[in-house]
Amino acid sequence: MSISLPGKLRVKRLNGANGPFCVGDLETEIGDFRVKDAILDQFDEGLYEGQFCIQQIFPWSYTAYGRMVIEIRAKLADLQIDGHTRAGAERDSVEPDPAKESPVESAVPAPAPAAPPADPVTASPAVPIDAEQDTPKPRAPRTPAKPPVDTNNEADQALFGDDLFGAVAERQPVKLDPTIDRIQFRLQRDRLKALDYTFHAGSQSWMFSA
Repeated sequence: MSISLPGKLRVKRLNGANGPFCVGDLETEIGDFRVKDAILDQFDEGLYEGQFCIQQIFPWSYTAYGRMVIEIRAKLADLQIDGHTRAGAERDSVEPDPAKESPVESAVPAPAPAAPPADPVTASPAVPIDAEQDTPKPRAPRTPAKPPVDTNNEADQALFGDDLFGAVAERQPVKLDPTIDRIQFRLQRDRLKALDYTFHAGSQSWMFSA
């Protein structure tokens, strides 16, 4: 059973060994809770106001950097964002990565941008030594302009899966699934940013911005 409440979510972005991740502090009329759901890894820092559907409230404790931390967490089933203020949350800059709380079964390696193909250099005909000074030298091949990032490759298809890859290849809006492996979720997020996608908190979707 879940409960839907209006509230404010303060999101802070931190850096970890597995890439940037986000944690949040949710303020509601029934109490304040720590949120470390994977879906937050898409969000920018700041204060988000809206309606939050809480699926579960539970205590959590961990030991980090020589101290014991006890917190009350809320697991979100859904969230509807009405407004965003770009203001960072006040909290410690050192905090363990939530992805380490459960074993990582598999992670797809981040695909590298496709390298621009090299133009073949046409060999110039041999020039006699005595006529070399009177023969114009061939121009050096012009370096081609860097092409846009290519999504039509096997690495992206393995990262996103067939359905999402088709949408990304066509520059369509994309909504990621936060229930997949958290490391893979971050790799998808980072790849979309590299492909000039921008995250919209209201719809929780990525839109092509170029």
